[in-house]
Amino acid sequence: MQIFNNTPQQLFYGIGNGSSADCGTIDPGQTAQWPFYDNSTNVVVSFPTISGTGGGGVPLVINIPSTGTGKVVTVGLFSL
Repeated sequence: MQIFNNTPQQLFYGIGNGSSADCGTIDPGQTAQWPFYDNSTNVVVSFPTISGTGGGGVPLVINIPSTGTGKVVTVGLFSL
Protein backbone atom coordinates (compact mmCIF):
# COMPACT_ATOMS: atom_id res chain seq x y z
CA MET A 1 0.00 0.00 0.00
CA GLN A 2 1.30 3.43 -0.89
CA ILE A 3 0.05 6.72 0.54
CA PHE A 4 1.00 9.77 -1.52
CA ASN A 5 0.97 13.29 -0.07
CA ASN A 6 -0.18 15.65 -2.79
CA THR A 7 -0.51 18.63 -0.45
CA PRO A 8 1.87 21.56 0.17
CA GLN A 9 2.41 20.58 3.83
CA GLN A 10 3.64 17.65 5.88
CA LEU A 11 0.85 15.16 6.52
CA PHE A 12 0.34 12.93 9.56
CA TYR A 13 -1.50 9.65 8.88
CA GLY A 14 -2.48 6.37 10.46
CA ILE A 15 -2.94 3.02 8.71
CA GLY A 16 -4.20 -0.23 10.11
CA ASN A 17 -6.35 -3.33 9.84
CA GLY A 18 -7.82 -5.63 12.45
CA SER A 19 -4.45 -7.01 13.53
CA SER A 20 -1.92 -4.20 13.09
CA ALA A 21 -1.62 -0.40 13.13
CA ASP A 22 1.07 2.06 12.10
CA CYS A 23 1.42 5.81 11.66
CA GLY A 24 3.86 8.39 10.36
CA THR A 25 4.33 11.63 8.48
CA ILE A 26 4.76 12.22 4.77
CA ASP A 27 6.52 15.28 3.38
CA PRO A 28 4.87 17.19 0.49
CA GLY A 29 5.13 15.28 -2.79
CA GLN A 30 6.42 12.14 -1.07
CA THR A 31 5.05 8.61 -0.62
CA ALA A 32 4.83 6.29 2.39
CA GLN A 33 5.05 2.62 1.45
CA TRP A 34 3.43 -0.12 3.53
CA PRO A 35 3.69 -3.44 1.64
CA PHE A 36 2.50 -5.22 4.82
CA TYR A 37 -1.04 -4.02 4.02
CA ASP A 38 -1.03 -5.23 0.39
CA ASN A 39 -3.67 -7.90 -0.22
CA SER A 40 -5.36 -7.19 3.12
CA THR A 41 -9.00 -6.61 3.97
CA ASN A 42 -10.56 -3.70 5.86
CA VAL A 43 -7.51 -1.45 5.75
CA VAL A 44 -8.23 1.92 7.34
CA VAL A 45 -6.22 5.04 6.48
CA SER A 46 -6.85 8.12 8.60
CA PHE A 47 -5.66 11.70 8.58
CA PRO A 48 -6.49 13.03 12.06
CA THR A 49 -5.30 16.62 11.61
CA ILE A 50 -7.75 17.90 8.99
CA SER A 51 -9.15 21.29 10.08
CA GLY A 52 -12.92 21.37 10.46
CA THR A 53 -15.50 24.12 10.53
CA GLY A 54 -14.88 26.40 13.49
CA GLY A 55 -11.17 25.61 13.62
CA GLY A 56 -11.47 22.23 15.37
CA GLY A 57 -9.62 19.22 14.03
CA VAL A 58 -11.75 16.39 12.68
CA PRO A 59 -10.51 13.03 11.40
CA LEU A 60 -10.74 11.97 7.78
CA VAL A 61 -11.01 8.17 7.74
CA ILE A 62 -11.04 6.00 4.63
CA ASN A 63 -12.00 2.32 4.87
CA ILE A 64 -10.62 0.18 2.03
CA PRO A 65 -12.58 -3.10 2.01
CA SER A 66 -10.05 -5.05 -0.07
CA THR A 67 -6.52 -4.19 -1.22
CA GLY A 68 -4.39 -5.77 -3.90
CA THR A 69 -1.48 -5.19 -6.21
CA GLY A 70 -2.36 -2.60 -8.83
CA LYS A 71 -5.49 -1.30 -7.09
CA VAL A 72 -5.63 2.47 -6.59
CA VAL A 73 -7.76 4.52 -4.20
CA THR A 74 -7.73 8.24 -4.93
CA VAL A 75 -9.12 10.76 -2.47
CA GLY A 76 -9.32 14.48 -3.18
CA LEU A 77 -9.96 17.33 -0.80
CA PHE A 78 -11.20 20.66 -2.03
CA SER A 79 -11.25 23.97 -0.21
CA LEU A 80 -13.87 26.55 -1.15
